[in-house]
Amino acid sequence: MLVSPLDWGLGHSSRMIPVIEELKKHQNRVTIVCGLGSYDFLRAELLGFEIIKIKEKRIKYPQGKINFFTFLDWIFVMLFNTVNEKLKIKKIIREKNIEVVISDNRYGLNFKGLECYIVTHQICPRLPKGIKIFQRISDFVFIAVLKRFKKVLIPDLETGFSLTGKLGADSSDEKKFVKIGILSRFSSEKNIEITKKYDYLILISGQEKQRTVFEKFLLKKISKTDKKILFVRGVFSSQISELKDCNNIKFLNNLTGKKLMQAFLEAETVICRAGYSTICDIMALNKKAIIFPTPGQTEQEFLAQRLNKKYGFVLGDNSLSF
Repeated sequence: MLVSPLDWGLGHSSRMIPVIEELKKHQNRVTIVCGLGSYDFLRAELLGFEIIKIKEKRIKYPQGKINFFTFLDWIFVMLFNTVNEKLKIKKIIREKNIEVVISDNRYGLNFKGLECYIVTHQICPRLPKGIKIFQRISDFVFIAVLKRFKKVLIPDLETGFSLTGKLGADSSDEKKFVKIGILSRFSSEKNIEITKKYDYLILISGQEKQRTVFEKFLLKKISKTDKKILFVRGVFSSQISELKDCNNIKFLNNLTGKKLMQAFLEAETVICRAGYSTICDIMALNKKAIIFPTPGQTEQEFLAQRLNKKYGFVLGDNSLSF
């Protein structure tokens, strides 16, 4: 089997960890293919697995507002990567005698003669306001592409109030579009009890330059607080120096695996971006969270609004105080 998560932030990779581990339990030979941004993270999380990295274009976030030209650039990158990933991974499939492909949001990984599945919570991605008039066309195109896969696996609650709402709305073919419950690497650990050490876990994530913008915003907010805070910056480069701890605030560049799970459990409240994988991790551990959507990222803006005051989530804004 070949598993390949999208290299657009670490969320796509993190939620595929329980899928990969489950495949291994059933004696499957699993090859993982990922982008450069996910490679070090997956190597740290999945010891003993064959992980192959491929080079591809990265999505770039501006420091200011996302405009129409930013969106056009994203479309170009997505189209380029769709063609690029298909060509590179096709070669790996031949070399490794792959029979089954499971991808996370990689629309190009559909191959004739193989069982190809795609994991996505975005059946109908929300378009920015400026091009909202094309929403129906966009929905039609995405659903048509997704229907080419053997099954579309939607990581969302199977019953009750769905997390994804309109994002995962297509139910015209329930055999093709299947809700599989939320995916989280912490799902099996939700009943663990750990003594609270922190008032807040601040978890920075996402693409630059918005990762740095969010970090600076929160550093300013906590500069005079006496609350106990664990501040995880979400940077994996060894060239980035760590921030110095103070009496009530501990800084870490990154956390992975059981150490990150422990940090979630030791905190009263989590402050983070509204990335879907992070939301699922928080749900799995039954935590409270203040979520900030990445500006201009329509998926996160939609999710943050939809989940505000539901399941323990609160929409964050500039009035945040400690």
